[in-house]
Amino acid sequence: MSMMNSIYKLAAVAVLALGFTVASDAQAQNASANPETIATVMVVDYNGIMREASAMVDAKKQIRDRQVAYQQDIETRQQGLREEEKQLAQQRTLLAADVFQEKQRAFQQKVAEFQKFAQARSRVLDQALAEVQGGFAKALNDVIAKVAEERGATLVLQQGQVVLFANAMNATKDVFDRVNKQVPTIKVEFKEGS
Repeated sequence: MSMMNSIYKLAAVAVLALGFTVASDAQAQNASANPETIATVMVVDYNGIMREASAMVDAKKQIRDRQVAYQQDIETRQQGLREEEKQLAQQRTLLAADVFQEKQRAFQQKVAEFQKFAQARSRVLDQALAEVQGGFAKALNDVIAKVAEERGATLVLQQGQVVLFANAMNATKDVFDRVNKQVPTIKVEFKEGS
């Protein structure tokens, strides 16, 4: 009986192995019949290009320069508010209570307006950066699509998501050079409301 069980087991293993071989051959034939199922991979350091491309470096410099100008304006306004606060504190004992309260209310209104101003400047910078990144990303995606088409790549992966890949799959330098040539600079628009 034991020998019979062993023969049945060997036969079952053989049938399974034959089934896997037939299935693998069928999949290979289907893949060769339908070339769209075979992926040709291209890898791109997307984040590195977004960070290092000449247009993005230039745009970030424009934003930093504007941020410095905003910061100087903010500091000047803060200093003015500090001086006004000092004067108001000195007048506390000299003015009637209702007059002092009115001046204090007016000062608090100026402080609230200043805070809105500072927040608005921060939003202007954030919006400018987001618009630049969006516009550049579109140009970068167009370049990646063109390089992928030229290389016959059907799948493009970000380098940061890939553990291991052949150097031939890496298209970062080609994409980087082309996007720098196509979009060397970007003019940043600052949409200031106030």
